[in-house]
Amino acid sequence: MADGSSSSSSPASSRSSSCRRSRRRSTRSAPTPARPPCRLVTVSDTRRVVGGQEACHHARMPDRLDLVTRRDLLRGTLGTPAALAGGGLIAACVPPGGPTGVASPGATLPPPETTTVRFVSPPVCDPPAALAKQFLLEEGFTDIQYVRIPATTTEWLTSGVAEFNSGGYGSLIAANVDIGLPIVALAGIHPGCFELFAAPGISTIKDLRGKTIAVNAKNVSDLFYCYFSILLAYIGLDPRTDVNFIEIKPDVNALRDAFVDGRSQAFIAPAASGPALRRNPKNPGKVILDTTMDKPWSQYYCCQLVANRDWARRYPIATKRVTRAVLRAADLVTKDRPSAAHQFVAGGFFSTTPAATDEDIVNEVIRDLSYDWRELDPEETLRFFALRLADAKLITMTSQQVIAQGSDFAYMRQLRTELKQ
Repeated sequence: MADGSSSSSSPASSRSSSCRRSRRRSTRSAPTPARPPCRLVTVSDTRRVVGGQEACHHARMPDRLDLVTRRDLLRGTLGTPAALAGGGLIAACVPPGGPTGVASPGATLPPPETTTVRFVSPPVCDPPAALAKQFLLEEGFTDIQYVRIPATTTEWLTSGVAEFNSGGYGSLIAANVDIGLPIVALAGIHPGCFELFAAPGISTIKDLRGKTIAVNAKNVSDLFYCYFSILLAYIGLDPRTDVNFIEIKPDVNALRDAFVDGRSQAFIAPAASGPALRRNPKNPGKVILDTTMDKPWSQYYCCQLVANRDWARRYPIATKRVTRAVLRAADLVTKDRPSAAHQFVAGGFFSTTPAATDEDIVNEVIRDLSYDWRELDPEETLRFFALRLADAKLITMTSQQVIAQGSDFAYMRQLRTELKQ
């Protein structure tokens, strides 16, 4: 659940040119209650205030164009009208009459056992984790931190710098449950968001046989190694012998650079990495797999809300309140995606060069994702990825053992009834 001129051969580029419609936003002038500023925290505990109250509430909200894509049309035919419904503007930090820093009057839970919660700074595909701040205040949390650390590894968990990560990928969850890490999946957030870019001459995953692929680490702690292994095993290749994995650290940007300069012949682009690569005139490849659209990958959650299992057991009420806040925020994203993209950028969660493209990239990422967390079964996601990891001989647990030890979806299922759309 952690990242330019477009190539004319890119399928995603051609999909995004269908039709345009303008949307006007209204602004609110009502006064808002005082609240703590959003905080981003680095791993070294260097803290900075991002977008204080005045900066947030007076940020300009420019008019922009929305794109209606084939994905939007498909979702409309699949019975998910909520994903296309319009909604009111999401306030930059606190909406008028919104969070007050205490539990909401309609809360059905006791107060949280702790008022401090730390999130991995969410990837671009996960605005709900960022927008959840307003609901976390309602749930009784007063110290809400976002830690700058990759969502694509388990460093946040092993180093103890955060309790929650909205970028919990099914493959990474299953693999790390298998090796005994205290990770627990609590809720699905959205499917999709990965694009597989390949060098010229590679048109299918089978064509990756004998090719060189860069990953951050050649073990199950690394999302990219896990996902490539699953893709290869799914079509009958052995990831241990049929491709040449090389380690390039420290993050996804290093893998992107290795693909651009030819050291790697394939690149899994999560979230903003795909749109950014399409904008890069040096991009040598094209997309051969889009997990938002291509089955079976599009039928399972990509990002899930995961927690440190020890923390969740110590603070069960706080864990439920965090889960509820994130899922309420997911509903807001569904109702007004352009506004959610604006809030994500204004909150300091994403920046590129030039900065003018920030909001465009976030919009491109989230426009095509379904945040209807009521739609899919997160347990089936873990089962699917556990079985694929077993095929790749990367885990020894059965899928049922992974689900039993690495998930607790009971409260998410309860919220499907309690939180009306």
